[in-house]
Amino acid sequence: MTVKTIALSLNDIDNLDHLLPTAAAIANANDAHLSGIYVIPSVEVYAAYAGMAMADVVDTQRKRYLGMAKAVQDKFAHTLDINGLQGEFHQLDAINMTVSREFCEAARVADLAIIAQVDRETYCGVEAEFAENVVLGVGRPVLIVPRGSTFDGIGKKVVMGWNGSREAARACFDALALVGKGADVTVVWVDPQKNRAEAGNAPGTEMASALARHGLKVSAEPMPTSDENAGEALLTKASDAGADLLVMGAYGHSRVREFVFGGASDTAIKTAKLPLLMSH
Repeated sequence: MTVKTIALSLNDIDNLDHLLPTAAAIANANDAHLSGIYVIPSVEVYAAYAGMAMADVVDTQRKRYLGMAKAVQDKFAHTLDINGLQGEFHQLDAINMTVSREFCEAARVADLAIIAQVDRETYCGVEAEFAENVVLGVGRPVLIVPRGSTFDGIGKKVVMGWNGSREAARACFDALALVGKGADVTVVWVDPQKNRAEAGNAPGTEMASALARHGLKVSAEPMPTSDENAGEALLTKASDAGADLLVMGAYGHSRVREFVFGGASDTAIKTAKLPLLMSH
């Protein structure tokens, strides 16, 4: 797979000065079309507005969101222009305050979705579970970029989490589109001793061999821990290795109006300090 269409979430307005240059660098490296998506949430009307005309409240809030959308569109267009990129801006309306549904629907025609990490302590223009909702709902590989950080490029030094699962397999091969020729890749199996039948005597070597056939420098490293969360272990490994990209399968499933995530995925999504590619 090659990345030729990128869907970029633009709802985290306060973080765009970091996210836009990162997305532009990835688009330039892949000669990709950049599709910027801004979702206007539905206006919520609270009981505190009881003394006001509801139509006025809705109209005022709607105008505010539209003004924000115009500012985002201008900033996105400027990014395309100064980077010589092809792309377009999409303004969508959400049916409620949750915006992930509309973003996922638009991003399913892209090779890659890029979103910002959500700060649970700060309103980022999306619901608190936006990243989880997108990873489990979009059906495309998702690159989660740490909020407040800009990255000039990724894919030169990569750590890939591997445990033989379907999700890990998808993530590792999805990542090939972002990993440059000759890149240094480390395939890490956390606590293989917990699943000896699957891991075998040389955990991760078969995946390492498959990836190496793509012209990469790949090594396989088992990583026994003292019962550490796998997400924390992979983040530590990525930090120690000076990696510019961490690749993981997203372990979770959807229920009616509820997403359930595994501990490793949840930890990585919330605390990663480097770009994180996840597939489900």
